[in-house]
Amino acid sequence: MYFLSLFLICTSFLNGLSISGIIYDSESKNPLESVNIIIEELNTGTASDSNGYFQLENLPQGNYKILFSIIGYKQFSQIIDINNTGQLYLDIALEKSSIQWKAINVMGFIPSKHSPETTEIVERNKVTNTDQETLSALLTNLHGIEVQSAHEYGRNVNISIRGSSDFKPGGYNNRVLLLLDGFPVSIPNSGSSDWNAIPFETIKHIEVVRGPASSVYGHNSMGGIVNLVTKTGNYSNEWYPRLRYGSYGSNALSLSYTGSIKNTKIVSSVGYGSSNGHRFNSGYEQKRFSVKLNRSISINQQVQFSFINANSFNGQPGFVYPDNPGLISYRESNRLSSYLQFYYKALLGQSIISVSIASNQFDTDYNDRNDAPENKILGKTYYRDKSYIIRSQLQKFYNEETNLIIGAEISLDQSRSNVLRNIYVQPEQFTTAGFAQFRKEIFNKIMFDFGLRYDFREVKGGDRYKTKLFKAISPKLSLSQSINSKTKVYISINQGFRAPSISELFLEYESSYGLLLQGNPSLNAESLTNIESGFEYQAEGNFSFFGNLFFNRYRDMIDFVYTIPVRSVNRGTVHGKGFELGSNINLNRTGSIINFNYSYLDMENVKADFPLLYRPNHKIRFTVLQKTPGIDFTLSTKYTSTQLYEDFLSDDHPIENNKVIFPLETLPATFITDFSMSKTLLDYDLTIRIKNLFNRQYVLIQHYPMPGRNFEISINKVIKSR
Repeated sequence: MYFLSLFLICTSFLNGLSISGIIYDSESKNPLESVNIIIEELNTGTASDSNGYFQLENLPQGNYKILFSIIGYKQFSQIIDINNTGQLYLDIALEKSSIQWKAINVMGFIPSKHSPETTEIVERNKVTNTDQETLSALLTNLHGIEVQSAHEYGRNVNISIRGSSDFKPGGYNNRVLLLLDGFPVSIPNSGSSDWNAIPFETIKHIEVVRGPASSVYGHNSMGGIVNLVTKTGNYSNEWYPRLRYGSYGSNALSLSYTGSIKNTKIVSSVGYGSSNGHRFNSGYEQKRFSVKLNRSISINQQVQFSFINANSFNGQPGFVYPDNPGLISYRESNRLSSYLQFYYKALLGQSIISVSIASNQFDTDYNDRNDAPENKILGKTYYRDKSYIIRSQLQKFYNEETNLIIGAEISLDQSRSNVLRNIYVQPEQFTTAGFAQFRKEIFNKIMFDFGLRYDFREVKGGDRYKTKLFKAISPKLSLSQSINSKTKVYISINQGFRAPSISELFLEYESSYGLLLQGNPSLNAESLTNIESGFEYQAEGNFSFFGNLFFNRYRDMIDFVYTIPVRSVNRGTVHGKGFELGSNINLNRTGSIINFNYSYLDMENVKADFPLLYRPNHKIRFTVLQKTPGIDFTLSTKYTSTQLYEDFLSDDHPIENNKVIFPLETLPATFITDFSMSKTLLDYDLTIRIKNLFNRQYVLIQHYPMPGRNFEISINKVIKSR
């Protein structure tokens, strides 16, 4: 990459005065992407590409001050002399900011507005995520996050951060917001997401915020956010073919490309994957396509366009219940997910003005298998969901440690389905919001970070249904400080909220396992107050240690309870408290990397006699990566403690005051180990994985068996072309 950038520099235009160069991290020497380069006197600027390369052309002669800035690094400026020699080359090394070292500046709703001290940046490498192939598998390895799915590559994924959601059938686990380059990609009907529809091969890194982010993103981010930051392309042309085979007849093939045509950077991919599944009716098939274009339309203006289309088939394997062997699911589903995004930004002095527009569409159909017995046929059901979002904002940089963001957002969600109550023809949600974020260093290197957002949502069930209004003010306040060059501490207070989803308000449907589910139009919005503090110690890249302590207070938490019918209600007050800690040790002499994290969670339903389900108290992950001259070995073990659940499949369920009392049972603890070997041979990267190495029988949700020991082989190669 470095020599490619030098080649571009040496072969740049010779007929005008220009500045070009490379920008990189002063410690790691890795190139820095999306660094803002501004010459105020000329009111012009640009941004660095994925190789850290930048270029400004057609500049007048003179002495100027050039400014380099990106959130998370110290601002750097230099006086330059542009003379008639034609070109000036700069080699710029930026140092991480003592306070904002974690924040990342991404496309989409740029710049990244998450409080850096509460944001985890997950790079796609073997050290941090054991070289996972899917988003759901990667998130499973992170502290404070619980993931439930039928299998790793499936569409139906439920995410809970710090106990924000349970996995009870009927619930929608919609308190964690999925973002794609900063754009919300929730399904309007449920508020959840199609978690594995995004091409994983195009992802550069992932931002994870644990706790409410409503001061930035409003609805559905009450439990936290997961932001997928995709690659932006570069000026070299590279192809990435990838092939994967595995147990249960699984296979996948993808081809991705990064490059440029003239001044337009391109990232694109096509992919296919399928599997017969580890048990009856658990197979899947997925086809996807993506393209992302990034172009500078002038010296200080940039546009971006992206499109993703994923067509997926999923079997619905259902439950395996010994007392009822005839409880077999013959349901299957098809979904077409489409994401269209447009982004524009302009540099005006030390300010960035941006406009973001996005449209998401989800067409989902459920039907019966061709071999379904007559008494198991449930007929066809469908969901047609669309969402439209427009957001505009201004970010002003006052100095190295002070910036302000103000903006507004409008969104429209529409849903049609034959599982909603028939009086609600096409429910709609219309949301308007205004927000502001302010960061400033106040004294003794203490960073003050304040945010505020106001949301106003109108929900219409149809022409005959009265409009329902939800309003909320979501503030956040955090203070962070670098005690020294190695230790950082923070404390934050956040207010989050979530309005009910369309399904929680209007659902009416009988499930394949016999539960009649019904929404509740009288639901109130739920809210969350979060207080947390933490620290991180980093010693010269070889050793790091972190710890977080948090307390969450939920009010009016929405949940489906086992009445007749099963109905969504507002619970009273729920408390959640816990802590997280972890460490990363790099033993250079032996080529070993050791990673460890632990999460503790205690959830309490205050003044209520019914328990909170699927909230394990303890979660541990331990990973060892051993590098050798020939092969790299990775061993990763995950432990999750016991969890409570209500056995809704049991026939032993008395009814008291219209409430069904199901037996309270306990899921066993799980102890799952994965192993992998990686080797580069003739420019091909080969990886062999053994998942569930010791062939443990386990479930993540009651009577829902997960895969036993299974194998996977992947081959990929980087092909560079001119």
